[in-house]
Amino acid sequence: MTRNTFTLSRLFFSMFVFLWIFTSCEKDDDDKQNEWPAEIEITEADYVGSAQVYFMADLSGTIDEIDEAGFCWGTVNPPTLSDNTVSIQPEPGIYSHTASGLDSETTYYVRAYYLFENETYYGDMVSFTTTAPVEDNDGNQYEVIRIGDQLWTAENLKVVTYNNGDSITDGTGRGNYSGMDSPQFFFHYDDDSSFQETYGNLYTWHVVTDSRGVCPSGWRVPDILDWENMIHHLDALANEFETPAEGGMEMSAIAGGMLRDEGTIEAQTGFWHQPNTGANNVTRMDVLPTGMRDPSGAFDGLGYNAAFWTFTEETPTHSIMFYTHYFNPGIYANIFVKSSGYAVRCVSDAD
Repeated sequence: MTRNTFTLSRLFFSMFVFLWIFTSCEKDDDDKQNEWPAEIEITEADYVGSAQVYFMADLSGTIDEIDEAGFCWGTVNPPTLSDNTVSIQPEPGIYSHTASGLDSETTYYVRAYYLFENETYYGDMVSFTTTAPVEDNDGNQYEVIRIGDQLWTAENLKVVTYNNGDSITDGTGRGNYSGMDSPQFFFHYDDDSSFQETYGNLYTWHVVTDSRGVCPSGWRVPDILDWENMIHHLDALANEFETPAEGGMEMSAIAGGMLRDEGTIEAQTGFWHQPNTGANNVTRMDVLPTGMRDPSGAFDGLGYNAAFWTFTEETPTHSIMFYTHYFNPGIYANIFVKSSGYAVRCVSDAD
């Protein structure tokens, strides 16, 4: 055998050994993977506030072999069971948890997990950063919730000055102003200023669209696209916006309940009249039943509905608003006269 033939033989032998080891290891890894009875397909962190966040994971497979499932989270990447944890009775499908007590403006990491035969299976790691309250021109502070790629104020606007310092006209005791072309007023429900702290103010459309601005710096009054984006993030089956016919149009059958504060007046557990159907406030947007102010001078709806102006004009006299009722979990769009008084939320784009 020549030297070249011997060297070639050794090369082929070495390649054979390498391939055998590689395929054996690959098979062992596959066998190990196949030993796990279930899979965590997705993990999400959403509805992020300054101190809380909503976790969701999707568990599939042979669930009855799992001892425990849950989430672990912390400021160290990656989080483990030695960090913050919550355990949940494992069931197939989506499981979730709202974590609280977080620090504002802090980056956290979360993983879903389950236990099987004293071993821990971890899902993909997800990071999120908590928000910080935002301040309006009068010094009022508002909790901020991140929903998808948007930031929303979690309280109704209370400001009584425009961003340049000019005062917004107080409509207290104004009575009937339906004959005015472009009224610019703010109102406290029933002309009672004690309502402001809990419910915020009611504003005519001409105030919230004034070029001097009412939302905190860098924020805006949402238009129909902002509302539509948020609703579709909450409900994948939500309807596309169409100009509402008389009586309004349903945007989503469930998103209103996801936004509304829980509890009822009758049970002394909340601000909504019963039944407050479908309210779970999973977003922590804390939507309250602020009612409205009619140009005729009447206040109506406190405890029964929450209605919000959009920036979007429909006609010279009417604009688009969104609302939710106490008797079902839906959210609706409708057209109302611009001189009506409704609540306002502000929105900004997340980084």
